[in-house]
Amino acid sequence: MLFFGLIWLEIKRLLREDASHNPSLPMIELKVQCDCGQKFKFEVEPINNLMPFTVNCPICGADGTSKANGMLADQVVAPPMMATAGAPAAVAAPAALRISAAAPPVVAAPPRMAPAAAPARPVMRPGMAAAYPAVKDSSGPTNLGLGFLGALIGAGVGAGLMYGFFALTDIRFPWLGTGVGALTGLGARLLFKGTDSSLGAISAGVAAVAVIGTLFAMYGEFPIIRIISVIVSISIAYKVAS
Repeated sequence: MLFFGLIWLEIKRLLREDASHNPSLPMIELKVQCDCGQKFKFEVEPINNLMPFTVNCPICGADGTSKANGMLADQVVAPPMMATAGAPAAVAAPAALRISAAAPPVVAAPPRMAPAAAPARPVMRPGMAAAYPAVKDSSGPTNLGLGFLGALIGAGVGAGLMYGFFALTDIRFPWLGTGVGALTGLGARLLFKGTDSSLGAISAGVAAVAVIGTLFAMYGEFPIIRIISVIVSISIAYKVAS
């Protein structure tokens, strides 16, 4: 402890000697306003009525030394009275720079918006099908023409399978006409990209012609008893396409 006490006394002596060789002017408080609008103040010991150091805005960092020098020029400080001979001059210790800056305003964060709830999808229940009819593609007459083409393709495939079965097995199976009706309605529905009552009627007519023609090719004539197979085929084609 004695060692540190001696060091401290020696430091104070050196500071007094330095102060005696460098007399300072009285402390002056300056208040500077930066171009950004920020105000700050500090105390300074001017040298030749000028700033002994540079000052900067604590917010934007702009140099405020020139403004401080202008303020010092406006405040003419009288030189200190010389001390009498033999009397030690009392010199104030240099004060550290003290800057008082206003705290930046606190910006409140905007409230977070809750995401909009997705609209609830209606739950289909038995008996509600009539209230929500199926959506039909009605882009124009071209779709109806494509549906007719699909019906022809489906009827051709079904009639070919029906007659091919007869040609391979020599067995006449008129109820294969139901498959012709199903393929006719399916082909019309696929190319039409939807369903329609007019398309169902077209499919039914195409299926009737296809089944009657296939039965005539198998029997050499159209047996009237096979009219039931034709009616079932027409019904299936209409239901699938409409």
